[in-house]
Amino acid sequence: MATDWASGLEVSRWAKELSVEVGKEIYFSKFMGEGPGSAIHVKQVEEGVGKDVTFGLVLQLTGSAITGDSTLEGNEQDLATYANTVSLNQKRLAVRDTGRFENSKVLYNFRSTALDLLKQQYAELIDADIFSALTQTSGTHAYVRADSSDGATYASADPKGDLADTDKITLADISAMKTIAKLGGAANYKIRPVRVDGEDYYVLVVHPEVAYDLFELDEFQQIQREAQVRGNSNPLFSGALGIYNGVVIHSHEGVSTFTDGGGSSVKGARNIFMGAQAACFADNGAMNWIEKTFDYGNQLGISAAKIFGVGISDYNSKDYGVIQYMTARTDL
Repeated sequence: MATDWASGLEVSRWAKELSVEVGKEIYFSKFMGEGPGSAIHVKQVEEGVGKDVTFGLVLQLTGSAITGDSTLEGNEQDLATYANTVSLNQKRLAVRDTGRFENSKVLYNFRSTALDLLKQQYAELIDADIFSALTQTSGTHAYVRADSSDGATYASADPKGDLADTDKITLADISAMKTIAKLGGAANYKIRPVRVDGEDYYVLVVHPEVAYDLFELDEFQQIQREAQVRGNSNPLFSGALGIYNGVVIHSHEGVSTFTDGGGSSVKGARNIFMGAQAACFADNGAMNWIEKTFDYGNQLGISAAKIFGVGISDYNSKDYGVIQYMTARTDL
């Protein structure tokens, strides 16, 4: 008896389930939203729209209000809007069983196992693309380098070569980045915060070894003992290490690391400080699930494909919603 084929309806069901499960597994999903107020701005696009998707970036209003009965007409503010283009691409993954005889020796459902493995790999793939987009080094970008001697140092070119072993995370650096975000800098526009329940927040994602250094700070431990993370019902706070000065701090192993800081041997990390629209994510929403038999029906292969694109938000060589926070890290 040949291996059973899934019907068209079954294939569609598996595709929909894979799409839903991938969405749940993506780490950055807590920061994603279809409005420009989210840290990762998502735009749903239809299949066949082309290879590029354009996002509109809107700066904060800065004009003054008209008071009393002074004339408002003719004194309207212009919206400062920019465009950011994200390129789409298809990424495919596939698994294949070893054959009916080997399958008979184990107690598992190949399709269910394939779904579990594919969803995890796709989630990791999408997260890796977002981390890569937010920490690119080609061109001009906004950096803050931890500096144990002089405090936070702002730069528009990669400062990895200036990093020392002692340049680890500090609470003063977090406050400095928040100030830079509010005022803007040579390599970044003013960064709009993410608003939750009427409160403004920024987000800092650090490497786990940088998180270790953070918890070594007595002041941070004292602050976390005295205050609880607010807004636990909002995904932005899910899994947070804590909040300091309006900055929600998270930790993830996907943060880029290096071992050649200081020009040679300093171990460091490219931590990510984000506000609204730090990155743009174009998603056609569809996940293709295709099944194929091999060797006269003895083996079953399953492939999955998704079309999406991600890019850092920047315009005129200035970052729009992100600062790379460069620190040394304890090598655990």
